[in-house]
Amino acid sequence: MTLLKSREIYVNDRQAIAVTSMARVGSRIYLGLTAGAQALAVYNIDTDTIEALPPVFPWVEKRNYCTKIHNALGVLADGSLLIGEGNHFTWDGLPVTSRYLDQELPESMLGRKRKQGFPEVAYTDFCLKNLSGWNRRRDAPGGKIVRFDPATGQSKVVASLPPYLYVQSMVVDPVRNRAFGHTIPDNHFFYLNLDTGELQDHGRISDYSFHNLAIAPNGICYGAWIEKGSPALKLLRFDPQSETLSHLERVILPDIGPKVAGNQGLDQWLVTRDGTMYVGTAGQAALLRFDWKRERFITVSPQLTEARVTSLDEDENGMIWMGAGYPHMQLLCFDPATGAVINYGQVNETLPRCYFHCACYFKGKLYLGETDGFSPSIHILDLQSIRQFTGMENYEQEKKASGNP
Repeated sequence: MTLLKSREIYVNDRQAIAVTSMARVGSRIYLGLTAGAQALAVYNIDTDTIEALPPVFPWVEKRNYCTKIHNALGVLADGSLLIGEGNHFTWDGLPVTSRYLDQELPESMLGRKRKQGFPEVAYTDFCLKNLSGWNRRRDAPGGKIVRFDPATGQSKVVASLPPYLYVQSMVVDPVRNRAFGHTIPDNHFFYLNLDTGELQDHGRISDYSFHNLAIAPNGICYGAWIEKGSPALKLLRFDPQSETLSHLERVILPDIGPKVAGNQGLDQWLVTRDGTMYVGTAGQAALLRFDWKRERFITVSPQLTEARVTSLDEDENGMIWMGAGYPHMQLLCFDPATGAVINYGQVNETLPRCYFHCACYFKGKLYLGETDGFSPSIHILDLQSIRQFTGMENYEQEKKASGNP
């Protein structure tokens, strides 16, 4: 039984089908979507409303399948957003077709969209019926990286990826004015120096082995790779000082585990305020701590739930809130002080499929971005309502007594 009560608010746009990234600036949470031309929306915490923003990728307006901002939305030092253009591709680098969706999603997903005021909606509103007539050179020539100014609503292209490649994930270092990412198709690693505007393509990493990258407090970027013929998941490192991508032999997991919804390996990272790094995995839904100074992984929990840890957020008391489980996402809380993990069950028990691709914590509330539901929404959870179940009050008292903020 879920201990939390959640509230759901929708992105009311016909072509928007998923929330696939989040970034907060003040009291506004920007939502990167899988959608049509309007792939960026904003949730205003003060007014409790969601507004679709002008197209950040206007060149896709006449295309008859979705674009995507997939784990590729970051905030720079001046408050502007850096956005990577993705594509509604499968892992093999081809556009999603209605045949694929028919196999992957229950028909009831369209029912949710119809309830939002689009009674005639069909899967072909978001994807191609088949690949007949699709031309990569004409229809998917390559993605761009855009800088969006929230104050003016204006977008500017700052870099282009090599031909035919799109952004599958991108992390931003606002302190050093850099960004790092990987692509779909072909899983290339790229590095963007925003001071010079140069984008470097460092080539193919390996088979897909992570859902997102992370930046350590020293500015080093980390991911993962897998070697052909080996089940082991290993550490990938990019040093921007030497501009070197290294396939290290440091084993993260001896067995990468199964694919879940096409994802395998590392699913989501978190860097806490004190510089501690955590990562959740896809196949086993494990929670690991990464000692970035020694480049070693310590298992916190070998399996939190069925599969996938897609969101990790720290609150002001140092608690780590996690969205995990597929296809029915659950809310979990990890207390680093005691090592305890509490599972509060499914966030939404009324839907046949509901899982979260991203999250944002702010002032006692957790905002979870839903994907694969065809009615993109954020679930808003008031975490104060379960403080007595987490031991948070005792934790706060101990922190204050020790003199820690």
